[in-house]
Amino acid sequence: MMRTATWIPLISLLLVIPLRTVEARPVSAEAQLWYTVSAQGGIGEHFLYYLEAQPRFGKDDARAILRSAAGVRVGQDLSLWLGPAWIPLWQWEGDPALRQGESRLFQQLLYTPKFGQVAGTLRARLEQRFLPGTTEVSHRARVMLRGARPVAAQGRLSLIVWDEVFYHLNSVANGPSAGFDMNRAFVGAGWKLGDHSSIEVGYLNAFTRRPSEQTDQLIHTLSVNMPFNYM
Repeated sequence: MMRTATWIPLISLLLVIPLRTVEARPVSAEAQLWYTVSAQGGIGEHFLYYLEAQPRFGKDDARAILRSAAGVRVGQDLSLWLGPAWIPLWQWEGDPALRQGESRLFQQLLYTPKFGQVAGTLRARLEQRFLPGTTEVSHRARVMLRGARPVAAQGRLSLIVWDEVFYHLNSVANGPSAGFDMNRAFVGAGWKLGDHSSIEVGYLNAFTRRPSEQTDQLIHTLSVNMPFNYM
């Protein structure tokens, strides 16, 4: 069985992968605010549900990820999920003000073991992305490792660290190219509000490879997350 001490090296490995596979290019940096509210719970003994809304606010535009999923338990800490997502885009300038963004389907494996006091999460997700400007389907894989450890206030205050790597599985005309897409790294704190609710606030570093642009993108993000967990 994995020990708690192996969790941080695994997250470090995810951080190293994009550095070894992506050629250095000029980077365009900006600041954004991402806010997520989500709810998940059980339906009977074996079935699960998940709902999420995540608005993101930047200097030039805003978008929101609206995601839902149905899941099934296949073990004590293991579940499989399937669902859709819709990402509309609002631009502060231009006509029309509301522009269609992206639709997705996704499938994921979710593993949530505990290593001593550390609550771990391994999430592996496959996405089929229906992007504007092309009739082809973009396939993307993403893997996240997360650890949360209580540090104070009788377990109500936790330190949270996670990292997620995104990888395009195919190239799409007028769309993404196969290969590394982005890496997101988060460090922050969580506060337990009640038996089923909490708030997580911290810094999210989101790096995106943009081969069709002059520069890659780095987003310095204030991330605020409010999960409601009834599982």
